[in-house]
Amino acid sequence: MLKYAVNVSMIGHPRPLADRLRAVAEAGFRAVEFWFPHQFDMAEMARLTREHGLEVALFDLEPSESHPYGHVADPDAAPEFFRRLEDAFRTAERLGCRTLNVLQGADIPSVGREGQIEVAAERLARAARLAEREGVLLCIEAINTLDRPGSFCHCTAIGAAIVDRVASPWVRFQYDTYHMQLMEGNLVNTIKANAERIGHVQFADPPGRHEPGTGEVNFAAIKRTLEEIGYRGWVSLEYWPSDPDGDPFAWLPRNERGG
Repeated sequence: MLKYAVNVSMIGHPRPLADRLRAVAEAGFRAVEFWFPHQFDMAEMARLTREHGLEVALFDLEPSESHPYGHVADPDAAPEFFRRLEDAFRTAERLGCRTLNVLQGADIPSVGREGQIEVAAERLARAARLAEREGVLLCIEAINTLDRPGSFCHCTAIGAAIVDRVASPWVRFQYDTYHMQLMEGNLVNTIKANAERIGHVQFADPPGRHEPGTGEVNFAAIKRTLEEIGYRGWVSLEYWPSDPDGDPFAWLPRNERGG
């Protein structure tokens, strides 16, 4: 059975963190993820997740004003990337989190796609040795260029190329159904072809980035595919509820939520 986490940067916003985490636990889930540590008080996050019996499945490295998409694929950003990675390791240790999203980076035309793939692979190969030390999986995610023009890693092929070049079990691809439906479609076959590369999955349905069943993706087929390939990582619900006053989890039977 798949195991689900809830992205509390999106679901529950703008309510206080305590309310968001309580709602997740009461709905029968056992894990959360969030975007960036600066969004919440990490002492409160650690305390409340423990009190509610919730794991922290994943969070993202902090971006910066100069690199809002991340630092992984810019030749000049290595020092900043590793500073933020070490900060993330310490936060992950505090929260008991075992997976980080390293962020995909912005397109730099002067470097070129192949050059940026090489930069990202070299950087993550070094990072993988640190991740092994910490026991933390690093994931690189593809982000669509419609919502975020200038995304460097914007399709599965780029993410897969980086993962293959790093060739470490500590670096994997983060597969987001929303972004990949917008960029390439063919989700079932792509998931099957990249089964060994995928370390984290996120669900949202386009258009609108709402809950499964509100848009164009066949999530019953996606769930079957993940079961068939033996996926054992978290499936995060990373969407904006279509009805802010409704039940954001009504599409998923309660007996499936706890994994």
